[in-house]
Amino acid sequence: MGATEIKGKLVTINVPAYALYQAFADMRNFVHNLPPDKKESVVATEDTIEGDVQGMRMGAAIASRVPFSYIKLKEYGQTPIQFEVGLFFNALDVQRTEFHIEAKAELPFMIKMMIGNKLQEVIDKITDQLALAAEGKVKPEDFNMENFTSSMANNN
Repeated sequence: MGATEIKGKLVTINVPAYALYQAFADMRNFVHNLPPDKKESVVATEDTIEGDVQGMRMGAAIASRVPFSYIKLKEYGQTPIQFEVGLFFNALDVQRTEFHIEAKAELPFMIKMMIGNKLQEVIDKITDQLALAAEGKVKPEDFNMENFTSSMANNN
């Protein structure tokens, strides 16, 4: 296994950096926007979230925070893949924030062969959807991770 690293695209979001940061700084915020049928298998605290994704138990924990500029997530619980995700917030002015995601994962060879080339596309799509949701252009409940995982499976 080797580390797979992805740097997502940089987007400008018309939301103050502190507000965008606060939305990600508490993992319970993610549960509020889930459809009712998805909420039942998700457990979240301020620092952790864990739930079922495509039949696997997956979790993430906030490993570090730098207020209003950076949040680092790592795998949590029984998650079968080691990963780190960095969320970067750069205040351009009082109303605009540059945002991007960087991810690193230790993927087994077969998984890397199946989805490795799709990860950049997935990270960029997630970034776009988060930007639209932050600006109120898409409802958070319409943001569905299963759309990303199924598109990876279908595009091999």
